[in-house]
Amino acid sequence: PTTTSPSSAGTAAMAASSDLLDVDPPELQFPFELDKQISCPLKMINKTDRTVAFKVKTTSPKKYCVRPNNGVVRPRSTCEVVVTMQAQTVAPPDLQCKDKFLVQSVVVADGLSAKDITPQMFMKQEGNVVEEVRMRVTYVMPPESPSEIAEESDGPQRILAPMQRIVNNGRSASELSSGSVSLRSAELGTEVGSPTGPVVRTEELLKAAGHAAETRTYTGPDAQSLELLALITKLTKEKDSALEQNKKLHNELELVRRDASKQGGFSLIFVLVCGLLSIILGYLVKK
Repeated sequence: PTTTSPSSAGTAAMAASSDLLDVDPPELQFPFELDKQISCPLKMINKTDRTVAFKVKTTSPKKYCVRPNNGVVRPRSTCEVVVTMQAQTVAPPDLQCKDKFLVQSVVVADGLSAKDITPQMFMKQEGNVVEEVRMRVTYVMPPESPSEIAEESDGPQRILAPMQRIVNNGRSASELSSGSVSLRSAELGTEVGSPTGPVVRTEELLKAAGHAAETRTYTGPDAQSLELLALITKLTKEKDSALEQNKKLHNELELVRRDASKQGGFSLIFVLVCGLLSIILGYLVKK
């Protein structure tokens, strides 16, 4: 691997440290996404005046690919390592990860190259000092793309529009069922089943609520959810109230129609008497 000079002392201060190497960052953070390979760079910073060899190990070797997994860092130089997590098909619960990495480092001869590194160099035995840096793996949420942010800001309008159409459809059906059988009552002097009153007030409320939802500034996802839930609940209650009111008007209409049919028709006794008189009168005429 290629080596460069350290970028700044601040980077080393934030890194996991041993007596030989500083490892930056101190933990591996992967923006977790399903079915996608994710990479995380590591910097091996040699803070000594001697040549240091390193080796990277992990508790899940089938899950991660480390390139290079060993190498040599010249005095006061850095070496970059890329850790790639293979594409995952299942997300862990709560994005918790128990995987760990171990970076071993040891002082080697100045002329040593990466090809000359052997496993025996990192064995802890008498006279061989091996430094170790342990690192844990964490999963983080991936950053939102501009398109996702735009969709989130349009979320209230996309939810309110179908809700308003549903309520309007329910109101229109109620108007048809009550308005088509409207009857003017002589006693009340008003049109029974007229769609005025609660239904009209519901329409005005829907328009006002829709306008308020479009013009209101949402401060965050939690505020959006609470305000949308409250508005949807309010619209649903108004819809149910309008349907119930129209059902009552329809029942009152049926009662008025029945009363009108009783008052305007002939009773059965009157029809029988008239029939009997007609028979007697016809008999007398024939005689």
